[in-house]
Amino acid sequence: MSETETLSDRSVAESMDNVDGSKKPCPPSTQEALPIDVQEEIECLYEFVPEVAQHFKIVNKIGEGTFSSVFQACLRHHPEVKQQFALKHIIPTSHPSRIEGELRCLQEIGGCENVIGVELCIRNRDHVVIVMPYFAHDKFPDYVLEMSLTEVRDYMRNLLIALRRVHKFDIIHRDVKPSNFLYNRETQQFSLVDFGLAHQAPVCLMKKCKTSPSVDVKLADKHHKSVPLSPSKKYLQDNNVKSPASTDMKREQPSELKPGASGKLAAHRRQYTPPTANLDMLHLSNKIKSPRRMLLAKRALMIKEGHVSSKPRSSSSSRPGSQNTCQCFGQPMVCSICVARSNQTAPRAGTPGFRSPEVLMKCPDQSTAVDIWSAGVIFMSLLSGRYPFFRANDDVTALAQIISIMGSEEVKVAAKTFGKHLTCSPVTPAVDLKRLCVKLRSAPSLAAGNQAQKNTHIPNKENSTDLWENISDCGFDLLKSLLDLNPATRITAEEALRHPFFVD
Repeated sequence: MSETETLSDRSVAESMDNVDGSKKPCPPSTQEALPIDVQEEIECLYEFVPEVAQHFKIVNKIGEGTFSSVFQACLRHHPEVKQQFALKHIIPTSHPSRIEGELRCLQEIGGCENVIGVELCIRNRDHVVIVMPYFAHDKFPDYVLEMSLTEVRDYMRNLLIALRRVHKFDIIHRDVKPSNFLYNRETQQFSLVDFGLAHQAPVCLMKKCKTSPSVDVKLADKHHKSVPLSPSKKYLQDNNVKSPASTDMKREQPSELKPGASGKLAAHRRQYTPPTANLDMLHLSNKIKSPRRMLLAKRALMIKEGHVSSKPRSSSSSRPGSQNTCQCFGQPMVCSICVARSNQTAPRAGTPGFRSPEVLMKCPDQSTAVDIWSAGVIFMSLLSGRYPFFRANDDVTALAQIISIMGSEEVKVAAKTFGKHLTCSPVTPAVDLKRLCVKLRSAPSLAAGNQAQKNTHIPNKENSTDLWENISDCGFDLLKSLLDLNPATRITAEEALRHPFFVD
């Protein structure tokens, strides 16, 4: 999925607002009252999916994205039914697996515990329309400065209830943000929507680490099966290039394998005769199709023949841990260690400003903890009165903004836990979150806004300035747990709901 799709496909939540900003359902109106382009789009939808015209009367277009359009509709033949519906028309270019995943989440997870459900799905050829309940709600920027501490507590409790429901199914929502968590202040109802980016959480990395490489070799030898080689390892084998990983495995085999197993492995190695160093380039090009890998293969052959030195010009003592790192640092070459590395891919979907550190640093094994981080960013916006809290156009800027709040050394330590080495300069100390949020909320601009909003006080609500000056440390302790830089130790939704911030 491309990042353009991720950032441009507006959620159902954001598009459920009426054009005039009202949260009340639009009454059925004549189609002539709508703009010409909207009328034409509605007619096209009726033509693409005739079942929509048969059962629904579209009264307005309430949202548009790169890969979907959302319309507000009511039942055509049952005017006595007051319920409104949100019709999400997904354009044909969307991948079928993406549509299937969204529908599966809505059907299996939605409908309870603050998660939106699905009423109907209509498909005609390559056009799909998802019918969901219309959820009238307020816009987050309109009430973020008006909320009392009690209301913030209710908001976060209901958000964590929704995430607990989603995470029970090992599903990562991946796009948790205020516009995807709808809130009706009048009815005190909440709804988590937009599962267009949701997907199954991968197997935890800790489970994989329990099986060492030597055990894998033992199992392969026991069943007399050869372990399939990855493209990078196959290249190393075909070109007789040794990597430190293979060398370490050979050192571990005598102590790990049972008696007799090493003989079988030795016999297996004798059956394979690696090609000579002066391999014909034509033969090599038949094996390697990628131009980039072709260039790396040529470089590896030159290294083996001695035309290019594989040793760095600087001494190994000048670089800590140089034995386990690449040998081409600062050199016009690519060493065998770098050639052995496979291309790392990691999901990066999500809205800028709400992506967790492991997403920004492209950690391949991401868990439901990425949603908890996004919930922490929302909580920080509620405590500070600033929305959006992070503004960044790229991942590097977003990571720099996190470092400016959480501290450079803290982020470095967390990066090591998921296999990343982070280098940043200068050293940035961590900021006290309570002092930061209180200072931002007491800024002159926000204070003037709070004073102006006293006249727009919602009934049965505490004044937003009643408790903010004397807020306890309990809420900020929860904030730190939600914004834990290490996804392995980050608090879960179930644990967060038992936090004293909600219990007291």
